[in-house]
Amino acid sequence: MNATMRPDLLRAAADAAGIDLSLRLQPGYDHSYAFISTFMEDHIRWHAARL
Repeated sequence: MNATMRPDLLRAAADAAGIDLSLRLQPGYDHSYAFISTFMEDHIRWHAARL
């Protein structure tokens, strides 16, 4: 099983559906677990601000 997420497909789907998407990509990361775990605090803060 390939654990790498496909942010390019997410972007395409959002564009096709007319959904405004803020997609954060970091150079050197493939949006896999390494990306998620490295920036988890930012991710939690983003969601907390919207509760």
